[in-house]
Amino acid sequence: MPDLGVVVESLAAGGLCGGAVLIAGGGRRLDAITTPTGLAPAMIARSPHVRSVRDRLGRDIERAGWHERPERVVVFAATLAACLAALGLGTGSLLISGVGLAVGFILPLIVLRDAIVRRRRRLEGELVPLLELFTLELSGGGGAISALGAVTTQVRGELASDLRRLLIASQLAGSTSFESRLVEYSERLEIPAIASLATILAASREYGTGVVQGVRALATDLRRAQRRALIVHSRRALNHVLLPAAVGVLLPFLAILMFPAVTALQHNLR
Repeated sequence: MPDLGVVVESLAAGGLCGGAVLIAGGGRRLDAITTPTGLAPAMIARSPHVRSVRDRLGRDIERAGWHERPERVVVFAATLAACLAALGLGTGSLLISGVGLAVGFILPLIVLRDAIVRRRRRLEGELVPLLELFTLELSGGGGAISALGAVTTQVRGELASDLRRLLIASQLAGSTSFESRLVEYSERLEIPAIASLATILAASREYGTGVVQGVRALATDLRRAQRRALIVHSRRALNHVLLPAAVGVLLPFLAILMFPAVTALQHNLR
């Protein structure tokens, strides 16, 4: 009679390998599930709650910069949770199995949130030099859209390429304006500074207000916000260094320093 733990662990390893092959390979069976005529999209269309959750997950995946379908992420999380739960059952503890099941679903969400935050910080970091170059290009004369197009052509980065793509799409006949596309782009990424740039450009186009002052003020505010964030991060890093140093160095030093006094006091008390 084979050991139950060995059987469960073998099944968990096989399920993990199979799930990895399905997710990485993208075979026809998984694609058939995610096609519009498959079973899962039909269930999503009938259930508004599932559809809203899928849309929310799709927006988060887009914010993170991943090129994956929500169904693939859900399948990966379910496979990871099932494998961890099976490994917990292999130890003979239902508590460990439940913890593994919860960790399997929570860990992909944590990774997704961390990817969203890191991408947003990277794009905000790319926005400040792009705005400064934009002000320099505007000071030389010319329109705001042409100056922004020249800057995005010369600058390398994800934000510059996205703005260049929005500029090209807005120049097509019958398409929406660049400012509207920029506002929608800022809402997708949840970066209010890009929406502020769209407001400055729209006000300049409709009312003839100056663009240089507004863009320069926006760049200055972003620089100050980045400086404050850097100061806060430096203070946290300093605390993370000082606390282990105090525990690992100062306390043993005080113990060595106070050992003769404590020994003499102990002899006197006797």
